[in-house]
Amino acid sequence: MKKIILSVVALVIASVAMAQDTGARKAVQVAQIPGSAATANTGESIQNGVLNAVQVRQAGTQQSALTVQNGEENQARIMQTGDVNGNQALSGQLNLAEVDQLGFGNESTTYQEGDFNNAMTEQRNEAGGGTIGNRALIQQGVADQAENNDANITQDGQDNSAYTKQTWDNSDAATSQTGESNISEIDQNAGPEDSQGQFAVVNQIGSNNESRVDQDNATGSDARNFAYTSQIGTANRAEQIQSAEGSTGNIGVISQGASNQLFQAPAPEQVWFNTFAFDPSVTNGGNNIGDSDNGVAFQQQNGDGNQGFIGQYASTADSNNGAQLQDGDNNAAYLSQNAFGSSNGSGNIGRQEQTGDGNATGVLQTGNDHLALQVQTGNDNSIISTQRGMNNNLNVFQEGTGSYGQTLQHGEFNIALLTQRDGQSYTIRQNEGAFGIGGNQADILQEGPMGTGTQNGFIQVTPQGVTAPTSVASFTLAPIN
Repeated sequence: MKKIILSVVALVIASVAMAQDTGARKAVQVAQIPGSAATANTGESIQNGVLNAVQVRQAGTQQSALTVQNGEENQARIMQTGDVNGNQALSGQLNLAEVDQLGFGNESTTYQEGDFNNAMTEQRNEAGGGTIGNRALIQQGVADQAENNDANITQDGQDNSAYTKQTWDNSDAATSQTGESNISEIDQNAGPEDSQGQFAVVNQIGSNNESRVDQDNATGSDARNFAYTSQIGTANRAEQIQSAEGSTGNIGVISQGASNQLFQAPAPEQVWFNTFAFDPSVTNGGNNIGDSDNGVAFQQQNGDGNQGFIGQYASTADSNNGAQLQDGDNNAAYLSQNAFGSSNGSGNIGRQEQTGDGNATGVLQTGNDHLALQVQTGNDNSIISTQRGMNNNLNVFQEGTGSYGQTLQHGEFNIALLTQRDGQSYTIRQNEGAFGIGGNQADILQEGPMGTGTQNGFIQVTPQGVTAPTSVASFTLAPIN
């Protein structure tokens, strides 16, 4: 298999060693007063009770603001501004903002212009109190004055919403939500100046949560874009969009149902591409490392040098839907659904589509009644796919030069359809690890550049039959009055 396939997992594992920050929390400072001056600006402001409101506006030098509110339906707004021209004394650089709200129905907005800013918002529900509806917004940067910023939002409860927007380059953002029906969105844009891209981490624990990360690079950037989304629970939805113009090093990771897997894939996945797919000693079942039923994961990467990974795990892993779309060169994708969990999972759908050159893909499904579609259009493509269980259906379509396949289905009554035009080369093995009596089917068509043949006879997973997950809806927060 191509080295680029092996690099998918290697990069996911190694990502912790990259120059990422987001150990979360941060902000704080304040202090001053005795004698003050020395380019002052600091703050504090603590309010107790309910229905409190505070607004802090700082323009100028060494700013810092901290507000603490106790109770519910409190409102806090922090605005820090200043010109950025390399002169810290006249700028909105190195600003600190912090909001800490205890209760429910609270609202917080933080705006920071300039570079090297740090914003932290934490909204918590008090013991025995209500659990509904905290909202938080952090926006950093204006025009090209927004580099090396850091934003963190932490929320617990239900029906919370968090929105982070960072403009220009080399900014980090983290959102952590615990509870149900929470919504998170992170939008990051990188310019060409000194751009190193962006880093985004989303961690959601609970059910019916939604997450969206959108990273966009301008022409000429040398991005280090990295997006990691972790969701533990059922009926969660995650979307990652990465667009790059002439950049390299983009990585997208979505992990649903796997606990304690931040920055790395489960250890067995490190060896999967090397041994798992064609190891007849592999037995059905394995480690149950989480729960993800009715989950949706969607990745779209436009550009070059991209990597992708989606893992959906559960004790049963029913009705998960994962899709990876890559348009560009040097892309790689790996989708794993219940790969190391129980064999009882059913009805998962996996879709991978790649257009470009030097692409490679994966897919690993454990259980029954799964559907997988792999489509590659372009040059130097390769594909690897494994299904373990019964009544699984795999369709592979490769259109281009230098393509080669390989699929393996352990179990019974599985169907594999493989179409290759151009470079060709295929390997289909069925029932290799047993788990059943047989009844498997394989249909292979290989043709040169001028071929026009089509397959007939088997139930096919068509592009229309395996649909991509619906995009997670974006949202905006109403301004605090």
